[in-house]
Amino acid sequence: MARLTVIESNLFGEHGHYAEFVRSLASCTSPGDEMIVLCDEALPDSVLADAPHVRVERPFRLVGRQRAERRVLRECLERREPFLLLTARHTDVLRLEGAVRATGIEPRHACLYFHWRESGLVERLAIAACMRVRREARAIAPTEVTAAFLRRTGWRNVECIPYPVRAMARDTSPSPFRHLLMAGAVRMNKGIERLTGALPMLAARVPCPPVLVQTTGKRRGGVSGRRESAALESLRACGYPALRMDPEAPDARAYAQRFRGAVTLTPYDPAKFADNVSGIALDALLHGSPVVATAGTWQAGLVERFGAGRVMPSWTAAALATAAGECIDHWDRVSAAARDAAQELAKEHHPAALVRSLMGG
Repeated sequence: MARLTVIESNLFGEHGHYAEFVRSLASCTSPGDEMIVLCDEALPDSVLADAPHVRVERPFRLVGRQRAERRVLRECLERREPFLLLTARHTDVLRLEGAVRATGIEPRHACLYFHWRESGLVERLAIAACMRVRREARAIAPTEVTAAFLRRTGWRNVECIPYPVRAMARDTSPSPFRHLLMAGAVRMNKGIERLTGALPMLAARVPCPPVLVQTTGKRRGGVSGRRESAALESLRACGYPALRMDPEAPDARAYAQRFRGAVTLTPYDPAKFADNVSGIALDALLHGSPVVATAGTWQAGLVERFGAGRVMPSWTAAALATAAGECIDHWDRVSAAARDAAQELAKEHHPAALVRSLMGG
C-alpha cells in the first residue's frame, strides 16, 4: 500500500484546476493506495466525491493560514511518507526549508510541482536561501523549459512530467459552432480587456456570434481585484447583443459541456504565459474545441502543432477579433483538427506517469 499526501491550501471549490488535478491523480491510484488531500475548510464534500481512494482533511482557514501551512509541513516531514505541494511557489519553498531546519529531517520525501517559473529577483533570492530543500526535495515541472530553469537555479532532483489530465471518456464527435468561450477566473493578464475591445468588431458579423464569459473572481468567495472589477463593468456596458456573463464556477460536467461547439479564447499576456501551461486551453483541445491563443504562449505552440485554432500575431483586440472570426469561418477544419489533437494530448498528459513518480518515488 502506498500513501500520498497532497497539500493545496487554495483548494476550496471548483475554482481553478486544483480539484481536477487531484481527480486526475486519484484516477490512477491502485485499490490499495490512499491519497490524503489537505485543503481549505470551505471545500464541499461533493467536489471530490467521485475521486477514488481520497481522504479529505481541511486544516486551512483564512485566519492563521500561514501558521497552519508551517504546521502541516512539519507533520508531513515527520511522517516520512511522500507528500506533494500541488502548486509550489517560493513561499512554499521557504516554509518547507523552515520546517526542515525545525525538525532536522531531510525532505527527500517532499515533491513540489512548479506550474511556472518564478524568475523575479525576490523569488530567486528566496529560493536560493533554501539550500537543503533544493538539494534533497524533488522538483517537478510540466515543461522542459521550466525544468531547465529549476536546474539552473540549483535544484538537484528535477523531473519533467506533463501536466496530468484525467483519463476519461470525452464527447469529441462533430458539432456545429455554438459560441465563443472565455473560461476560468477573470484576470487582467488573461486578456479580458482585449475581449471587450474585440466585441464591437465581432458584433459586425452576420450572424453575431454568441459569447460566453465566465466572470468568476480570482479570489476566495468569487471576489475580483479592482482592475478586474473595472474590466468586467466595461464588458457589461459594451452593449454586445449576444453576450452571456456567468459568475459561477461550473462543476466538472457543466464545465466540459461548455467546450462543445465552442471556440475557446485564451488571449493571454505572452510575457506572463510564455511557459505557463494553460489548463483552459488543454481542456479545450481535449474536448475537441479549437483555441485562439496569443503568439508566444505555451498554448500557441499547441495550436500551431495541430492546426487546431488560430494564433494572434499580437496581443491586441483587433488580433483577437480576427482570429476568432477565422475560427468561425473555418469551423469544420479547425474543429476537426482539435478532435485529432484530443487523441494525442490525452496520451501525452495521462496522469499515470506523475502518479508512478509520486507514489513510487
